[in-house]
Amino acid sequence: EGAGAADHCEVVVVDGGSYDATVSVAHSAGADAVLVSPERGRAAQLARGVERCSGDVIVFLHADSTLPDGYAERLRDAMKPEHSWGAFGFRLAPEERDDDDDAADPSTAARGSKGPGGGTARRFLEWCVDKRTRWLGAPYGDQGVWVKRHALDSVGGVPQQCFMEDYELVKRLRRRHGMPCVVNAAVTTSSRRWDAMGVARVTALNQLIVFGYAMGVAPERLARWYTAGRNMGGGTKRWDTRAEANAEATKVEE
Repeated sequence: EGAGAADHCEVVVVDGGSYDATVSVAHSAGADAVLVSPERGRAAQLARGVERCSGDVIVFLHADSTLPDGYAERLRDAMKPEHSWGAFGFRLAPEERDDDDDAADPSTAARGSKGPGGGTARRFLEWCVDKRTRWLGAPYGDQGVWVKRHALDSVGGVPQQCFMEDYELVKRLRRRHGMPCVVNAAVTTSSRRWDAMGVARVTALNQLIVFGYAMGVAPERLARWYTAGRNMGGGTKRWDTRAEANAEATKVEE
């Protein structure tokens, strides 16, 4: 709904075959197009969305993330003719906890606002993401990566691999078109994974995956590492919903 509220923007939602109400919710929220990808996997979903959309500037948004108010105007203000791609900032949504979860899992309650998943750690994480994005030119997929169509075409479109497609896309864009243009507004991402596992665990797992990818470990193996690490962290029961696993939203600015 927030994406569709912007003028001259097209909202394309691509579902990966979920069994929940993703498609009907997307329709009721006013999406311009709701598609079901014939192939599972985020890369295929993103590519399907690119095929359907008509705009010259494409914003990729994960299903568990929310664009900031006035995102289209902020993007237009930040984007200059020499900019071919970029991303928004990163912010975790307020901590999602309830008493039933804390009673069932004392370690969740123990993390609390001052523990590894607490406020100080969360703000530090957001600061680190900002510096990584601006200094290293390495935004991640949960930051609303945006790209001009000609730039996306120049790097072969969305890399069709089972895992780390967003990381690979950013790497190709940076290599060919230079550093990203960072919009001075943050995409807000669901914190359920971080709340369930703790900031330190999630960060360590993410960095292990990035290091493995840089060392040439196959995406298929990295996906297994990721699933194993996530399950060991105890985060599956609270955040791994089929809608988040399978649905991706592609936002398009015309």
